[in-house]
Amino acid sequence: MGVAEAIPGVSGGTIAFITGIYQELIETIKSITPTNLKLLFSDFGAFWKAINGQFLTTLLSGMAVGIVFGVLVITHFLETEKEILWGFFFGLVLASAFLLGRDVSWNFKHVILGLIGAIISYFITTISPAEGSENLIYIFFVGSIVVSALMLPGVSGSFILLLFGLYHTVMGALKSVFKFDFGSGELLMIGAMIAGVLVGLFSFARLLSYMFKNYEQSTMALLIGVLLGSLNKLWPWKLIDTAYDRVNDTLVTINSTVLPELETFKIVSELNLLPSNYSLYNDPKTAMVVGAMIAGIIIIGAMGYFDRASD
Repeated sequence: MGVAEAIPGVSGGTIAFITGIYQELIETIKSITPTNLKLLFSDFGAFWKAINGQFLTTLLSGMAVGIVFGVLVITHFLETEKEILWGFFFGLVLASAFLLGRDVSWNFKHVILGLIGAIISYFITTISPAEGSENLIYIFFVGSIVVSALMLPGVSGSFILLLFGLYHTVMGALKSVFKFDFGSGELLMIGAMIAGVLVGLFSFARLLSYMFKNYEQSTMALLIGVLLGSLNKLWPWKLIDTAYDRVNDTLVTINSTVLPELETFKIVSELNLLPSNYSLYNDPKTAMVVGAMIAGIIIIGAMGYFDRASD
């Protein structure tokens, strides 16, 4: 989940969903209430049990390792082997949607909800990123929205940062902290982001918990649709069509798979291409990408097999 949250287009919620810990995660977050927090000072054992402490600490420690790995390593592969990386996650999410769909009774209502989820998710992936701001209130606000991506399969927290123009700002601050080369500005930005995440986290967890308890099948159908709609963002072969030139304040046609200068240009629109068309601009690495897709599908298939075998 930590690695996924560092990559625009891949959701930590997706990983939680496909590994079968999603509902436990929601209920655990919901359990962190002022009442239970008071137990920390009076009865630590009761507090630990009330907040599902073993699950929470294991998950958070794993996520911390994954985030560091994602920021320092995976983001490097996004620049050097992005087609293969996107192919792997495409296969992962596609197989996950199929696997999870087997547990839903697909009546007319559930099909419609799935379509609604797919349309909403697809639309989100087509939105042009905005210009960001280093104002701490703005960062706090975005943080409270980013957490919805952590908890919604198919919607990436990093992609939300990208939409609000904060991805490179936040990732730059995190890299500085991880490399122990930071100042008060980076710490304040990360602090504002974490504060926003915590505020949004507990509010959104209650909503999702209510939906799962009262409308489990409908909620699953909607979220599976969200997964399928997010595949648009994960398609490996993308051409940057137009970009905004910050220096000259104008839209320019790029027709390239990479931006000429990351800090000068901002992606406005992209086109999904077939490998044969992509080859006109860059090496599509078709065999390796397809292999990565298959690897993702096999991993999810194996997880589903062993999960059912353990039942």
